[in-house]
Amino acid sequence: MVHVTGDRIGDALIKWPVIAALKDAFPAHRLVWLAGLRKSVFRGSLAELAAGVIDEVHDFAGVGVRWGELLRPPFPGKFEIIISTEPKIRNAILLRRIAHEVFISPAANFRFSDKKPKPGSHFPNATFDQMRCLANLAAGRELAIDTAIAVGEKNVDAARELLPEGRVYIGLAPGSAGPRKRWPLPRFIELAQSQVGHGRVPVFFLGPDEQSMQDELTRAIPTALFPEQEALATGPQSVLLSIALAQRIALGVANDAGGGHLLAAGGRPLITLFGRTSEHKFKPPYGIRVAITAHDYGGTEMALIPVARVAAEIEAIVEDAGQ
Repeated sequence: MVHVTGDRIGDALIKWPVIAALKDAFPAHRLVWLAGLRKSVFRGSLAELAAGVIDEVHDFAGVGVRWGELLRPPFPGKFEIIISTEPKIRNAILLRRIAHEVFISPAANFRFSDKKPKPGSHFPNATFDQMRCLANLAAGRELAIDTAIAVGEKNVDAARELLPEGRVYIGLAPGSAGPRKRWPLPRFIELAQSQVGHGRVPVFFLGPDEQSMQDELTRAIPTALFPEQEALATGPQSVLLSIALAQRIALGVANDAGGGHLLAAGGRPLITLFGRTSEHKFKPPYGIRVAITAHDYGGTEMALIPVARVAAEIEAIVEDAGQ
């Protein structure tokens, strides 16, 4: 069992290569994913990715998150290994009540954990490294991590049709969970127009909450592409198709949000824009990542990041790739 409070698409994709490696380390075991308080994307938008790796997903489970659980029976069944992913003492105490053989938790510097890192080591700050640390303890060895995501032949073919060979595509993900994490849309427009001037094709990746941007973007950049909104991609939007599309871009530019992690999962270079959030904690494990932060320009507001800086980073990546 792996326990989280809940997961969104960004942190789930960051953890995914480790989750897949953990399943490979225990191929005869069932992997149960338990989201104690909130929803898990592994029962939603990432269900297709999770199939065949995560055997059971329980979200809103009400397990391992409230002291009141001491008054009722814990989660049923017995587990060979339980991994509590968060360094909360409450979580560790509550989850240890579930029947198990081995319990792993970073709480209180692994005080409650049956397996511990080497003396003198510390629990990492980055989400990917945290998950890798816990999985390595579970397996008793350093796991081999493969960051390539198999998206399926159907999605590869669809992505090839939507983004044909012969062009240089620049992926842009202008959305975020909130306005504080969002580089102003006019900046994305200015950047996209400059890429058109270089003979490249801007490709916008828009989540459900950003589709209202499409009309404004189309008016400003008539040659821009919106492959996820094309007829070929209609129906329940497949995250694997989005990743297949991201595999075909030269590079991506995104806010620190779920759309950016989708682009990163394609394995192509990614320029991520940060305001108040940490550029270290949510660093994706896929490909080259360049972080540009508002702190570089004296504050936390995303608008402080100039278009010229982002454009210069694009040119450096394209030049290195010989495109």
